[in-house]
Amino acid sequence: MANRTPEQDLIDQFLRHLETHADEDLRVAKIINKNCRSKTYADVEFESASKLHWVIEAKSDDSKDRHNTVHKIFGELLKETGRTNRDSCRHAILIPSNAVKYYSGAFQSILREKFLGFGKLIPIDTVFISSETGVGQLSWEGFYDAYLP
Repeated sequence: MANRTPEQDLIDQFLRHLETHADEDLRVAKIINKNCRSKTYADVEFESASKLHWVIEAKSDDSKDRHNTVHKIFGELLKETGRTNRDSCRHAILIPSNAVKYYSGAFQSILREKFLGFGKLIPIDTVFISSETGVGQLSWEGFYDAYLP
């Protein structure tokens, strides 16, 4: 399947869940971007019902370059800090629920203090986890600690 788009599929699934989410901080009121190939916006940007501007980078481990996506998460988030009008945004990562242990295990090769420091630098407000049944959340610290060897 040459045209598989696991990140776009993840984004579409995630936004479907948030269309009717009970939490006004998460329920989508206005979509700004929902394209994983956008050069001017994060993979997902939306304004919530409570007027929060979410900036979310989506990554999936469902590809042949899954090891590279681990590193791309940092680069994509750093890129967002260089954009204008980001002071009042909420930053997040979106991953599939079945990839939590994969990414957590990969990140554990980084010293915990450095990983947590990166999450404060951006700052990462949450890690969204999407599945067929709904959306969950982890803190940046909880994301690092999710994999238990």
